[in-house]
Amino acid sequence: MSIAETLQRAGIPVAYSHFKTEVDPPFMVYLGAGQDQLAGDNTVYWRKNVYQVEYYFEKKDEALETSIEDTLLADGWVYDKSEDTFIESEGLFVIYYSVS
Repeated sequence: MSIAETLQRAGIPVAYSHFKTEVDPPFMVYLGAGQDQLAGDNTVYWRKNVYQVEYYFEKKDEALETSIEDTLLADGWVYDKSEDTFIESEGLFVIYYSVS
């Protein structure tokens, strides 16, 4: 399953890179962040794309965070999660997920 399909199942708006119109939080955007590989002898034996997922919100919703994380895990994605970061100029919090 693609990362886009997985994130859409979380039930909040999702876009690659950015939205073309203004969207009320909570919402997520994701970007390609490279690829993990196992290589040797001039051959790539294993590869998996890595994504940065950004979850924006105004009010802490641990149930929604758990839902996002459970959805990632159910579809076989592994993630690292950042702390909550407040973006003063936007009046929003963001959590960054590194997903592979």
